[in-house]
Amino acid sequence: MEYVIGAAVAIALALPVAARWQIPLAKVVVALVTIAVAAALAVSWVAALVPLGVVLSAALVAVATLGAAATILAYRFYRDPERTVPERGDVVISPADGRVVYVYESQRGELPVSTKLGRPYRLDELTRTDLCDGEAIVIGISMNLADVHVNRAPIAGRVTLQRRYPGTFGSLRHVAMIFENERATTVIAGDRLQVAVVQIASRLVRRIASFVETGDQVQLGARIGAIRFGSQVDVVISKRPDLVITTAPGERLVAGESVIARVEVVAAAAPLLSPREVEPALASHLF
Repeated sequence: MEYVIGAAVAIALALPVAARWQIPLAKVVVALVTIAVAAALAVSWVAALVPLGVVLSAALVAVATLGAAATILAYRFYRDPERTVPERGDVVISPADGRVVYVYESQRGELPVSTKLGRPYRLDELTRTDLCDGEAIVIGISMNLADVHVNRAPIAGRVTLQRRYPGTFGSLRHVAMIFENERATTVIAGDRLQVAVVQIASRLVRRIASFVETGDQVQLGARIGAIRFGSQVDVVISKRPDLVITTAPGERLVAGESVIARVEVVAAAAPLLSPREVEPALASHLF
């Protein structure tokens, strides 16, 4: 019974933290139960050698469960695995692990979100630059504590801007904070597209790191920065007629691998043959 109490205490303490950091609760419960079972077996082995008592046994199970869970989470938080980058130049890949929370289309520099004091939010309030001041696609990616927090280049090209902008540290559950919180904007100009990666701080985020500087050349999927703890990364893609968005709200993305947009390749039209060329051309196909 004491082992069940210890496990219940650990789960009760961990779930509010998981909810606060937007970690999927079902996965948290499964992981905690598994860890608690292992902790209970270890404590029961110790109790067979040294009398512990009900309270101490329950406390040891709870402490061991929370300690192991924190260790596993720290490992997951600081990991930086290699990624298999698409070997193609017509795509935009996700710069962050996480879930797509919105896909907006900016028109005339305005975003279709809640108004600010009676006026629409503007794209330059998000990026703090004049990038795509007219039309662009904005993809918001929410990162939780368990996601890999290293961000990668969505396209290959030259870094034309890398700058940090001071701001507040409010909860990103409030729309205004997406535009008012501290952020770092990295603009990359490729052969076909210009893309901005906006790393947005949140209530408990105090560190946004950049690994590149203005003027650097980056490859597709290269590490360009990191944002510690749960937060959000927005991708702003300059709009063009042949741009196709391949992601949607709710999709889980993998940084450096998941394709979020592509530029369609339009085949060139075959040249028209003059009447003098038609007959030889037909003959070449017949014989």
